[in-house]
Amino acid sequence: MEIKFDFSGLWAQAKRIGAERVETIDWTAATQLDPVDIELLQGREVKLEDLDVINGLLSVDGRQVLLYIPDQFKPVEVVQRTPEEGKRFHVADCKTLADMRAKGRFDRYVVTNNLSGVFPISGRNSRGQPAELDSRLLVCKNCLEKLNYQNYCHETRRTSIWKAFEIGKFFETYSTSFRYLPRTLSNRSLANEYTQDWGEISANVRRRCGFVCNECRVNLSEHRHLLHVHHVNGLKSDNAASNLRALCADCHRKQPLHDWMFISLADMQILTRLRREQSIVADDWEQAIALADLSVHGALLHAKHKGFELPEVGYEFTSAKGVVVAEVQLAWPSQRLAVHVSEGVDFPGWKVMTPIEFIEQC
Repeated sequence: MEIKFDFSGLWAQAKRIGAERVETIDWTAATQLDPVDIELLQGREVKLEDLDVINGLLSVDGRQVLLYIPDQFKPVEVVQRTPEEGKRFHVADCKTLADMRAKGRFDRYVVTNNLSGVFPISGRNSRGQPAELDSRLLVCKNCLEKLNYQNYCHETRRTSIWKAFEIGKFFETYSTSFRYLPRTLSNRSLANEYTQDWGEISANVRRRCGFVCNECRVNLSEHRHLLHVHHVNGLKSDNAASNLRALCADCHRKQPLHDWMFISLADMQILTRLRREQSIVADDWEQAIALADLSVHGALLHAKHKGFELPEVGYEFTSAKGVVVAEVQLAWPSQRLAVHVSEGVDFPGWKVMTPIEFIEQC
């Protein structure tokens, strides 16, 4: 039974006396998964034409997914032992998938949003007998190239980027492009790693720093739910003061030794707007990369490689009356060029592109 009650009066009184509001708990999300998420965790068979493509990424029902072919050419135990011998999984609408569509290939395609990196594969074993087992697979290199993931197009260490690919990290990078953030049962166990007094400790850390991010220095006094406390060494049981840093959600997800963090487009836009209002801007490429949404890093690194001037990170289009009508992630005002994570943004006299379009056309 859902209980509804207006607590606005109570919150007003609490604010009047200076009490801090603690973020609410999504009890529904903590107790159940949407049937679509359950199905995608287990794997759903699809046809290539049934896939949606958002920002060059594969999607089903507004959720980011990857696609793989369970049936293997090589003996399944060989694939399990040496994943390089297996078929690749796909994370983007790359030229390999385009070739498959053009040739009308009939394969058993499966999509999933399982972040484990382990796939149920099938085929025959070395004795020629039908067999099924679980195995790691490797990502398609053409997908990494299409997205310029981790600057794959312009790096000399392509093989190391390919072999070190993590699905969770990849989904984290592009979470702002999707309506629904990845949610798995395994993520719930993370809460058990914190000490029982973590709520009080983290609140004290944020209060002492004045709700200012220790990294980018954005003030989140009015959006306290976007200020996290990061364990520097990755150990959530180590609450020593030297191991704790107050970080905004964006800076937190960009740290080493952290769990996958998925940020909505709305929350990222709040952080970008606050940074802009507080004059936190990029003066060089390193700062631009630090402040930009992860989902446009591929385009940003491509621009740097191609010799573009430094873009504005977070740009507002305003009407003649000064009203903000649209926001984009990257902009080159002198060239009337902008990059946005979703399609449909248009402004007279400007060319607004998705990251994929920018990488392919510029």
